[in-house]
Amino acid sequence: MTDITELSAVELRRRLANREISPRELLRAVRSRIDRYNPFLNALVEMCWERAEQDAALAEATLARRDRLPPLFGLPVAIKESINVEGLHTTLGSPLFADRVAAEDAPTVAAIRAAGGIIIGKTNVPELMHGGTSQNPIYGLTRNAHDPALSCQASSGGSAVALSASLVPLAAGSDMGGSIRGPSAANGVAGLRPSPGLVANPALLLAFDVSSVTGPMARSVEVVMLLLAGMICTSPFDPFDWNPDPAPLLNPTPAKAGSLRVAISPDLGFVPVQAAIRARFEEVVSAIAPEVGRIEWVTPDLGPINRAFHVLRTLAYVVAYGEVHEKSPERLTPQKNVDLRRGFAATARMVADAQRVQSCAFRALATLFREYDVLITPGASEPLLSVEEVNRREAALRAENARLALDAYDFDDIPPATVNLPITWTAHPVATITAGRGPDGMPFGINLIGRYRDDINLLRIALAVEQILGARDGFGRPIPDLSAYM
Repeated sequence: MTDITELSAVELRRRLANREISPRELLRAVRSRIDRYNPFLNALVEMCWERAEQDAALAEATLARRDRLPPLFGLPVAIKESINVEGLHTTLGSPLFADRVAAEDAPTVAAIRAAGGIIIGKTNVPELMHGGTSQNPIYGLTRNAHDPALSCQASSGGSAVALSASLVPLAAGSDMGGSIRGPSAANGVAGLRPSPGLVANPALLLAFDVSSVTGPMARSVEVVMLLLAGMICTSPFDPFDWNPDPAPLLNPTPAKAGSLRVAISPDLGFVPVQAAIRARFEEVVSAIAPEVGRIEWVTPDLGPINRAFHVLRTLAYVVAYGEVHEKSPERLTPQKNVDLRRGFAATARMVADAQRVQSCAFRALATLFREYDVLITPGASEPLLSVEEVNRREAALRAENARLALDAYDFDDIPPATVNLPITWTAHPVATITAGRGPDGMPFGINLIGRYRDDINLLRIALAVEQILGARDGFGRPIPDLSAYM
């Protein structure tokens, strides 16, 4: 008999509406699964069961009145630790903010509640939202459900693991350098890095920063669309705020595959991609190719966008953590210290040139999308690191920082590009879907990049591609074996 927690949110929503299960029964089932597996996985780090029970009871009263049911009616939702939930901590996994409790919901959390979602708690993150996996000194390590020795990626790793292990049907994440995309690919789930402003974020220190966005994560594209319908929100304090009609998200129809014009790039022209990942990506492309109208290998001209990313990313960090870096750098993570050394060393000319490169990259993609409907890349450029290797590299960074001045940085030593970093600063939406397992036996994902502010159509394309792959042996969603953890 199928555990109801393993059912899709769409099926759960249908059963709730038909009174085959009640919101409180579903909540109890979710809580039981979390109690069983989360002590080992540590994907969820702070729970709000009392309020969730109250919300489930209110949902049942709505059902009894036969009111029109909202889209997320009765569905449990987990929220990334960095997103404010009234009454819960927002620590970013850092002792700097250990005592910070949110006074009110973030706009998207309020929207999820208004859409009928039942917030059950928060998912783990790396310290200060930056690291090789989701671990921090407050909540500890989140383990990859497919292989606990390996990274679950960051910074939405807790959300991705919670979904992969079917602890929750829906989860909210956020993305700057790949924090929805990387964990989705690494854990065999789906996610959307939306165009800025689709999910309003008035809390950003730099309002015109396009890099940091909040988005939906789930186990399939159809459910990502459902959650996005509940997450879309507005704010007069977000200059990118925009509100498309969410109706197509509630009646998801795949794009017509036979009409799709698909661009393919294994490396964006400059990303070092491991040979085995490249080979598996080519297999995925071969599975897609016969079903679409046109497919071509391309190399978009993004210029030195990797350098631009690493220069521009420092701006928000200098504002948020610059004073701490100057006075008590040891209170920050080694990754943040490196970014702040870079930020302190950067000149106005460097920042201006990075913004020029960013502008050119945005226009290069906009030009490409005159000819193609979607650009597909691998979801990762290298295999997952072991947790042991993540810790070794962080220790090496810490030692390097201790040897260097707070404003010392060699700009000829910019970190190598990944498939996720360059797209961030173009502001284009990216849907990540699973494509079976890679050569190492771990989940393998692909990224689908769409036109700016054409997020809903991108998801329709992603739904079509997901269906193509799901119909082929070896390309469907990988499910972790949790029996070994009991």
